[in-house]
Amino acid sequence: MSEPNMLDPTPELPDDTPISNVEFPVRICNVLAAAGLKTVGEVRETSDEILLSFQELGKASVAYLRETLGLPPCDGVRL
Repeated sequence: MSEPNMLDPTPELPDDTPISNVEFPVRICNVLAAAGLKTVGEVRETSDEILLSFQELGKASVAYLRETLGLPPCDGVRL
């Protein structure tokens, strides 16, 4: 059995792309999965404030998600 090709996190990813198919760092994947976020679109729709409320997800991780998914930081979070 071959693994499906993992996708690089880019602004071009469709909103319905499953997070499990995107090559995010493992910790970020685990946090998003634990929070119940399943698609790139759900992450894009989640505010920085909510993302920062997740345990183990700090400002650098939120900034990384926003940058790689093509969104400006909502709450002034910068790398």
